[in-house]
Amino acid sequence: MSWGLAGALIACLCYGVATVFQAMGARRVAGSEGVDPRLLMRVLGTLPFLLGTTMDGCGLVFNLFALRKLPLFEVQGIVNTNLAVTAVFAGLLLRIRLRRLDKLAVAAVVGGLVLLGLAAGPEGDGTFTAPGRWALLGVSLLLAALALILGNVYKSAHPALLGTVAGFLFGVFGIAVRILPSLSPDKLVTDPAAYAALIASVTGFLFFTTALQRGSVNATAAALVVGETAVPALIGLTLLGDSARPGYGIVGVFGFLLAVGGALALARFAELPAPDEEQPEQPEQPEEHERQQPPPAGPPRSRRESGRHEGNGADPAHRVAST
Repeated sequence: MSWGLAGALIACLCYGVATVFQAMGARRVAGSEGVDPRLLMRVLGTLPFLLGTTMDGCGLVFNLFALRKLPLFEVQGIVNTNLAVTAVFAGLLLRIRLRRLDKLAVAAVVGGLVLLGLAAGPEGDGTFTAPGRWALLGVSLLLAALALILGNVYKSAHPALLGTVAGFLFGVFGIAVRILPSLSPDKLVTDPAAYAALIASVTGFLFFTTALQRGSVNATAAALVVGETAVPALIGLTLLGDSARPGYGIVGVFGFLLAVGGALALARFAELPAPDEEQPEQPEQPEEHERQQPPPAGPPRSRRESGRHEGNGADPAHRVAST
């Protein structure tokens, strides 16, 4: 196993476990409507969310390492299978039951990862010219502006659209990191690709979180996975010279499709349901119906007897006669 492949797998594990811890921490604070920076400060005060954020940081380091060692389609395909890690870890820690489809999806992800590992080759030697780097920065700004319009102006737009834009932003992050010639600070401050990576990562996380808050978790997460994997893979293969090991091209393509397909099937774990979430109780209706049925027929009661069962004791006719 190459060091780049190991880095991608470790990043996948860190991201997957971090999602569970962050979900646990987020449930301990009061929610808010829309994007509220104060909510982030509140959840960072909980130990599980802080631990999850730390694991996200560790995953980012290994992800950066893998992006500079492996082809883009392999790194993005492996890292995006972190939903399988989330599903398994959530089942163990939060006692969320995995459906049969979830188990098959996890198996598909594992099989896809094995095939991607077999097909892993060195990264290509292609890069972007200076105008191409400025263009990548422009694309990140354009996508961020588009997401702002979708999030604040067209609020009725489907959350999957916002998730797709967030996925493209994460894809730009992967491409930008890949073409950085050096990670030394003096080189980064003068490289437009470094600023593209920074803008894409921050805004992508913000807009994906906003899309999840608006519902349609499955569609949003699926759109994110597609946007984050397909575009970088295509750029890497066509412009950066990425390729699989000689003779393993078909294996790499099949493994990529299998891993991403399994991640799409596990999209519901992008936002974990509360384990103690109450479900509406339907069986109460028959009992309510029974309580509304008239009493069983019996011998007719006299007006005086029926009156004594009413609110004031004796029936009205008896009270009038007694006066």
